[in-house]
Amino acid sequence: MKSLTHRLFISLFSVLFLYMCPLFLLAQDPIQAPEGIPPESDYMMRQHQEQIEEIMKVSNPGDREKSLESFRKKLDPKSLILSYYENYFVLTVQAYTQAGNTAQAQALSRKMQKLFPNSLTTHGALMIEAFKSRNYAKAIQSGEKINSASPNQQTTEVLAQSYIAIKNADNAAKYSLKALEGTNAKQGAQYVAFLAGYYWNKRDIVNSAKYYNILLKAFPGSGPQGWDWNSTKISAYYTLAQKAQYVDKNYDAAIKEYRAVLKINPKHDASHAGIGMSHWRLQQLEEAMDAFAKAVVIGQTAAAKARVNLEQIYKPRNNNSVEGLDALLEKARAALQ
Repeated sequence: MKSLTHRLFISLFSVLFLYMCPLFLLAQDPIQAPEGIPPESDYMMRQHQEQIEEIMKVSNPGDREKSLESFRKKLDPKSLILSYYENYFVLTVQAYTQAGNTAQAQALSRKMQKLFPNSLTTHGALMIEAFKSRNYAKAIQSGEKINSASPNQQTTEVLAQSYIAIKNADNAAKYSLKALEGTNAKQGAQYVAFLAGYYWNKRDIVNSAKYYNILLKAFPGSGPQGWDWNSTKISAYYTLAQKAQYVDKNYDAAIKEYRAVLKINPKHDASHAGIGMSHWRLQQLEEAMDAFAKAVVIGQTAAAKARVNLEQIYKPRNNNSVEGLDALLEKARAALQ
């Protein structure tokens, strides 16, 4: 019967072996090609792949990274496995990230950039890691390199979102348009919304209305999860109203869109003013005065111009006087309560 001391020694040795296993892998040398077999042969590729697969089983990403580096340095320069080596580093970057070790993931990504400076795989890993950590400048740097060599939908969307994040509007619009070529309006809602706002800021009301229309059709009910959908709808309906009023000269359609805004926000003064102007164009003067009066009593940015327009209609109908106008304004104020 084995002594207690002997059994304890065996147990301790087993524990130490399991603990030290990654360190043994660090010292593992690549299998050398037997005489007559070239190092660049498929046979040697399979041998090295089996060895690396064992390294990749190491759960600690730091130990795995060291093992991969040590193994790589000892490979014959002609070894076919070197053509695939960066993929193992990519998987290790992902392992760092999954373990919450962002700094180590970024450090290995930078190391890969030096080891594989022209690799699209490396730049892809760098781009994704940078984007996840909100380092948009780095994500753009790698993304642009990939895009110039081999454009793809993922890179296009990362570039679009990164340029949106850093407020580079022109490039964000460029890549948002490309992103929508590879997806539908529902999946690419953020790009549709961005383009609608982008063209509005460019005073291109036709294209702004075009993309707001696309967005409303993609989401006829509730909007994308997490969005302030009412605010988006207000911008959309107001833009459509402006297009109908100033581009199409369709004042009835404009009134309809302005009223869609007011269903969401009854005190949207610019919409009241727009209704007033549209009724005025249609020579519906009572309706025009009512709408202008509401814009005046709301007292926001449209109030001053609405007051001027209101008086221009009111005075000729009241002996060139504003007497009695206060009563009209009080009526408008009561209607808004």
